[in-house]
Amino acid sequence: GAPAAAGLVTDPASPWPGVGACTGRPGCAKSLADVRADATAHLAAGAGGLPVYWSGCERRCGHPRGTWVDVVATGDGRYDVAVRGAGADVPPDRRALPELADALAAARTITTPTK
Repeated sequence: GAPAAAGLVTDPASPWPGVGACTGRPGCAKSLADVRADATAHLAAGAGGLPVYWSGCERRCGHPRGTWVDVVATGDGRYDVAVRGAGADVPPDRRALPELADALAAARTITTPTK
């Protein structure tokens, strides 16, 4: 239908709910990576669980509230993967793109305390 043709998620089985990203390259001069392309390439990693937010730099523009998997470009073809928010801060795990799927899947399954 028209919503799907416009790029909106309409399929309940889509892996996109719970995944977000900043503008990234080429739209942001501060971004260190094309985070939207990288997020698309890693959609299946740990589908479900905690939401994942991809950021092109340390500013983390647009990150969600609550607890989320924080994926931040480091500028060397790698990303730092951590869990943020609600007292669940997990130290970053720096991974190259080919190694990122396992880190994402593990981070999305972390159980966090509720406040």
